[in-house]
Amino acid sequence: MIGKRFFAFGLFVLLGAAILFADESNVAKSEVAPLCDAPETLKRLDPVEPIWVTADRTALVMVGKVSLREGLLEFFACRAGSKEYESIVAIDVKPYLIHAGLLVIGAKKGHPFRYDPEFIPAEGEKINIVVRWKGDDGEVRELPAGEWVRNGETGETLSTPWVFTGSISGKDQKGNPYYMANITGELIGVSNFAATILDLPIESTSENENLLFEPNTEKIPPPETEVTLVLRRADDKEDEKE
Repeated sequence: MIGKRFFAFGLFVLLGAAILFADESNVAKSEVAPLCDAPETLKRLDPVEPIWVTADRTALVMVGKVSLREGLLEFFACRAGSKEYESIVAIDVKPYLIHAGLLVIGAKKGHPFRYDPEFIPAEGEKINIVVRWKGDDGEVRELPAGEWVRNGETGETLSTPWVFTGSISGKDQKGNPYYMANITGELIGVSNFAATILDLPIESTSENENLLFEPNTEKIPPPETEVTLVLRRADDKEDEKE
């Protein structure tokens, strides 16, 4: 039953994205400009919120801000106004639009981690994430998102790609549909949370005293720095065109 509900949800968000593509010339533009080549060629997924796909539908592009450089870390990214105190980046985008965008670029959804009774890691299509920002000199910097995260014990940066788990959807006791990431604001995890849209396919506890990862402070620009995230399927070998 849940699978059917989620299939219906996927059709809904894809339909919404298609409508925005078709009517793009009548859509109001946000003032946020992503750091990429030819941003005018990007296709919007929302009239205002800073989320796009490339014209060839190979990459999902979002704009957010740095929210954390040091401290306890459970997410690489959260929705703005939710969990900035434990997320490196905050993105002011509705989570279901991110899910829709990943479907538009052809990513295949898997499932969140679970215990049955042993730990079963999250599964889904592998997604590479690149982060871009402007340095003090005005020049654009670029790093794999994993370079902003390091193992708290070894100091090694994160090399494991995220996977598209797709959060959790269903209906509450009153029959109202929900998409869990919309409720929690959990977008891209470094600790395992079932509600995240992207999670790591490894066991990574959310217990504060045993957190596996921490911010790689020296690589992260100051808080409030505007950043562009570019998400691409890991098996997409084409040169970036965004």
